[in-house]
Amino acid sequence: MSGKQHVEFHRKVLMRQHLLRQWTPPLGTSAYVPFIGDGDLAAFLYGDLHVYGADLDPDRIATAEEALPFANVDAGAGALRVADCDSWPFADLRPARFSVADFDAYAEPYAAFRAFWARAEKHDRLVLFFTDGQRQAMMRVGKWTSPDGMKLEATTEESRPIFNSYLSKYIWPWFEDFVAPWRVVDRFRYSRGWMIYWGAVIER
Repeated sequence: MSGKQHVEFHRKVLMRQHLLRQWTPPLGTSAYVPFIGDGDLAAFLYGDLHVYGADLDPDRIATAEEALPFANVDAGAGALRVADCDSWPFADLRPARFSVADFDAYAEPYAAFRAFWARAEKHDRLVLFFTDGQRQAMMRVGKWTSPDGMKLEATTEESRPIFNSYLSKYIWPWFEDFVAPWRVVDRFRYSRGWMIYWGAVIER
């Protein structure tokens, strides 16, 4: 998907910096960044980590390779790939242990998160970020995808209660159940129009 990925880049950075202060990932650990786009956010925040990133757009991966020169096909230094981010793009590489995963999706981050959770080696404390645009689809066309992958459809009147308490009553409870027995140490959120940006620090 082409087009501008970041709106209010500084707010994305501030949210991530806030939660990353809860635990500074050790040098040499890894960050997973699907939907990496041009790599600018990853380079700014995760340049000291081994970045594993993916995007469907080969031109953007080429740009990200310039922004992240140490992320290459060497599994010890990270890797960038043209791949479907809703699956796990790095099954063939030797395991990396992730301390950060940043799902800055264009609309729906949870398929990529579920694939990561099932396949990736994770540090005992993990910082996660999500960009969720499902409320836009909910109100514009009456269709959206729940975080467990179900395709849902409802009238505007039926979906309004979900829209109004989307994060607090639908996303966060699902997330806490999904990652259990991991526990949430901290979380942060902000919104821009119908878009929701949120993150959490979890540990086991």
